[in-house]
Amino acid sequence: MVEYDSFSAWLAAYDNSILTNLSLFLDIFTYFILALFLLYLAFIKKDRKKAAVILVTYICLILLIPTLKFAFSEVRPCSAPWKIQCPSDYSLPSGHAAAVAVILIAYLTTRLFPYALLAYVVVSLSRIYLGVHVFKDIIAGTSLAFAIFLIVEALLSKSLGNYFSQSEEDKRTQRKRWLVESKK
Repeated sequence: MVEYDSFSAWLAAYDNSILTNLSLFLDIFTYFILALFLLYLAFIKKDRKKAAVILVTYICLILLIPTLKFAFSEVRPCSAPWKIQCPSDYSLPSGHAAAVAVILIAYLTTRLFPYALLAYVVVSLSRIYLGVHVFKDIIAGTSLAFAIFLIVEALLSKSLGNYFSQSEEDKRTQRKRWLVESKK
């Protein structure tokens, strides 16, 4: 049984063709847009440390979210069937909200934060607007993303140390040292 909060019920009941089209676009292309952003970050901006943390966080989320959806077995609200066909999987946590929340936390202290916040709000609200999530699904996905991101960032910082800030020659030397040590 789905528990509706009043905000989720109101937003899903609202109907606007522009919002519906935008929400359907984001339903299909959010992950693709985030993948392009990750490639941009890694290869054009050359911020490989942030790209690595985001990528590993995404991999963890890809593995964890379906497991949690099954464990919680929270039925989707499907409160707006005229907007979108209801997905067959469970609702809690929201994968779309989690994916965009990773970008939100990655840019928390930068000048890009307002854009990340805007993307997060638009994608998250589009999930409620389409009637495939309620507010608690969004909060659960966001909380999961924040926790996984912080854990991954701490682990990568500890295990890779200064690897991402070293020169290419220092990296080659460090790789050779790792190979020699691993053969011992």
